[in-house]
Amino acid sequence: MNLTRKCSGKLIFVFFSFLSFCCSVPAQGQRMEATGADLAPYTPSNLISDVFLGNGVEILDIQYSGSTGAVGYFDHGQIAIALKRGLVLTTGIAKKVTGDGRDGAQDNNDVNQMYRTDPDLTAIAKGAPIRNVSKYTITFIPTHDTLRFRYVFASEEYPEFVCSEFNDVFGFFISGPGFNGSFENGAENIALIPGTILPVTINNVNGGGIGVWGDLANCTSPNGSLGFSHFFNDNQNTNQQPVFDGYTQVFQAEAVVTPCQVYTIKIAIADVTDEGYDSGVFLEAKSFGTSQLLVEANTSSPDGAIVEGCAEGLITFKLTEPASQDYIIDYNVLGTATNGVDYAPIPGTLTIPRGQDSVSIVIRALEDGIPEPIETVIIDVQKDLCNRDTVIVFIRDNDLPTPDLRDSAVCEGQRVILDGTLGVQTPQGLIFSNEQSLPLVPALTPVISQINVSGVRPTELTDGMIDKICLSIQHSKPEDLDIYLVAPNGKWEGQIIFGPAFHPMH
Repeated sequence: MNLTRKCSGKLIFVFFSFLSFCCSVPAQGQRMEATGADLAPYTPSNLISDVFLGNGVEILDIQYSGSTGAVGYFDHGQIAIALKRGLVLTTGIAKKVTGDGRDGAQDNNDVNQMYRTDPDLTAIAKGAPIRNVSKYTITFIPTHDTLRFRYVFASEEYPEFVCSEFNDVFGFFISGPGFNGSFENGAENIALIPGTILPVTINNVNGGGIGVWGDLANCTSPNGSLGFSHFFNDNQNTNQQPVFDGYTQVFQAEAVVTPCQVYTIKIAIADVTDEGYDSGVFLEAKSFGTSQLLVEANTSSPDGAIVEGCAEGLITFKLTEPASQDYIIDYNVLGTATNGVDYAPIPGTLTIPRGQDSVSIVIRALEDGIPEPIETVIIDVQKDLCNRDTVIVFIRDNDLPTPDLRDSAVCEGQRVILDGTLGVQTPQGLIFSNEQSLPLVPALTPVISQINVSGVRPTELTDGMIDKICLSIQHSKPEDLDIYLVAPNGKWEGQIIFGPAFHPMH
């Protein structure tokens, strides 16, 4: 008979007021939504650090220039633009690219009154006046040799103003070691049409036809092109989102960099010639990054522990993309537990085979019958060329009592019932709450309800640790509320949406 110890200990956050409910996930096929950085919890800075930033990049500094309402967060975009979520940078107002049910049948023409200039955008615009500039300047350190991210460019200038002087522009200008381009600080523009050195602009990527306000000369090399219509989606007068009348396929910006060196990238967009009709660029969430080795410990207990003689733990090493050649993992086995004595031997070498992206090792604690304090298995690993990382698995003694199965003689062919029931109480989940009543006034003013959490292991939030979050709210339309879970380091995770599974309890 094999008895496996199963631990609980998930966290439950409870907010108290008057109306109790738990929260649902958004339904499939939900319409695309966008919210500007002028509303909490969004800021221009945390849209980069919490949304856009992926693996393999260390951010040193984030600077934003433009209207805070011109940049925002979008979600549920997988049907509309083939990017589920991310940030949108516009020459107008971010929340209006999808807001109030607006789609391709409406105009996107919202002046944000930003008259800043930018020499690199002016250069792409061939000296034409630029308006409504919105731009990020991000200083970062890559930990691998190739930086990548995915994006979609969209504009209301399509299709009437294709081949015109209203050639709204944007660019991703990267500078640092190895770059010697024609833009500011030797930067190169990596917002290029795939397989070319042409920048992504309205007069370069379009439906292949001259707009009613256009001139063929503006779409003739080197000024532009009508030859890339296969990268273009016509959205004019449709009920499809976003509001822009046209947008590109999903493109990937890519740059070869030197790991562990400091680089700067400027992400910028502007109207050209006048302020009318907006453009925007959608940047995919978590796509700004390089390759990196991710290490994760999985155990049957949410506190990261395994028990002697019971369920095993698993440590997985995973690359962000399949290995182009055999990838030898540089790691050390440390901790208070002894390899091969307190747990089954862990090999000294490990390789992710070419073409695969992961490999795992099993952590199996050996039962020795000796009372001991909690022990640790620590894996110290080189996760990229610049950084090392550690993961910890805890080993507990098996404190389950041995079931009394009774000694009895059993004759051949005779059936006997064995009762392995043990009087062991399953640990209850930890519950943390805040019973302070908070008025939701005035409108559009953030309200913060702080929950103090202690005594939780592991100290970093992992999948499955939070069982549920319950709130008590008195509001005539709770579906109108935007609710976020914000960590002590300021990072927020998603948005809690009240959907079909929302069931108030009176």
